[in-house]
Amino acid sequence: MTTWKQWRNEQRYRLTQQRLAFANDLRLIHQVALFNQLQLIIDPLPKGTIGFYWPIRGEIDCRDFICGLIKQGWQAALPKIIAPKQALQFRQWRPETIMQAETWDIPVPQNTPIVEPDVLIIPLVGFDKDLHRLGNGGGFYDRTLAVSEKPLYIGVGFQWMLLESIDPQPHDIPMDKIVTEEQIYS
Repeated sequence: MTTWKQWRNEQRYRLTQQRLAFANDLRLIHQVALFNQLQLIIDPLPKGTIGFYWPIRGEIDCRDFICGLIKQGWQAALPKIIAPKQALQFRQWRPETIMQAETWDIPVPQNTPIVEPDVLIIPLVGFDKDLHRLGNGGGFYDRTLAVSEKPLYIGVGFQWMLLESIDPQPHDIPMDKIVTEEQIYS
């Protein structure tokens, strides 16, 4: 019998492989549509700090979108892994920020203040209609969401990442919204 952990690992592998194979031209078209949907959520919010992620393994690349938000008056922040079983720390980021590759070779802002995001954009490997996310499996976002000051959690992914259920466990914290190129789930 397959356990929930085995099933999730199988889904992670399958969806990540599919994401890596997603054609560039089509990916860009889908990302533009997704960012148009995301802008609909962001526009009515008071400007504050938006946490996002540096894309790895074919994740949606939000960097240009975030640069646009900075021009609109937002501040931005990127996560830093502190230790394997701890929540993420967010450091202020601007396009000119000095970065250094750290855990998993992910660039992290250097010599910038630690901040608490008001909005958190989180990458998805998969998701379900109940707003649960399937992530990369490290648990960093689960731990971060469990202890955060409750920013607005927005998962971003492609519509084909939708699963019937991720088989949520007690540690899985649902997103407030999930945005795809086709739809906003809330």
